[in-house]
Amino acid sequence: MKDFKVTLGAYASGVIVWTVLICTAALMVANIVTIYNIYQIIDSMWAEIEQVKETNISLYHFIEAHRDDFN
Repeated sequence: MKDFKVTLGAYASGVIVWTVLICTAALMVANIVTIYNIYQIIDSMWAEIEQVKETNISLYHFIEAHRDDFN
């Protein structure tokens, strides 16, 4: 009976360790995917910011060129 308890304890300990390792690996994969998605969003937002910046510069030059037309 004592050998059975030792064997059962070792098995339960192994199951717990493997469960924790699998959960940890799954969370790491989920975090990596989330980081990649956030990187893509930031990259697309940066492209939009650059486009708005160019539009604002063009608008500023237009206003400066036609400043007298608005008075």
